[in-house]
Amino acid sequence: MSERHGVRGILQAIGAVLSAFSGIRRGKDSQSDLSRLRPYQIIIAGLLCAALLIGGLLTLVRSIVN
Repeated sequence: MSERHGVRGILQAIGAVLSAFSGIRRGKDSQSDLSRLRPYQIIIAGLLCAALLIGGLLTLVRSIVN
């Protein structure tokens, strides 16, 4: 697998995870993502998006409280 294909796969996985977080993904598109993306790409994207969401929420709460 080339580096360019790996980066594109991670970006597609991030898009799939973000749409799953918001609940706006169609079933057909979800099935397409599952067949096109590798599990490690989805796991990395999910962990990254979850960490960014938690960090953003913590930053927002801290800025409101202080």
